[in-house]
Amino acid sequence: MIPVIVTSTARREFNDSGKVVNTLGDFPAAARKVAKDMNVALIDLNAMTTKFYEALGKEGSTKALVHYPANTFPGQTKALADNTHFNSYGAYEIAKCVMEGIKSNHLGIEKYIIDKSTFDPSHPDPVESFSVPPSPKWSNVKPAGN
Repeated sequence: MIPVIVTSTARREFNDSGKVVNTLGDFPAAARKVAKDMNVALIDLNAMTTKFYEALGKEGSTKALVHYPANTFPGQTKALADNTHFNSYGAYEIAKCVMEGIKSNHLGIEKYIIDKSTFDPSHPDPVESFSVPPSPKWSNVKPAGN
């Protein structure tokens, strides 16, 4: 087994200048420090998701998270505005960030990555070209955490 430290993703919170605000306190920096001190591979999802959100912008970044107007789904009577949890598009882009982290750290599982193209979270895939059919089993219960 090879240990890997992965920082938490950033939360979608912007300042007046359009930059993502750290809402996680010292946790991302602590993960980076432990990785450095222990000489362990680091996948810095916090830095990558910050770039991702800033590339999409304040309004555009809602398209990567659970932000849906009321009645988007059957039985969903209230709007959903969750700045922590990803929808299918956001999860796909975050998975691409993880793959970049695997490749940049030359982890052993890199050999199993089929798509060798690079991904830059500052230049995400256009949300308009992304499509995943809705799951036949879903819940309109909002996850805890926001």
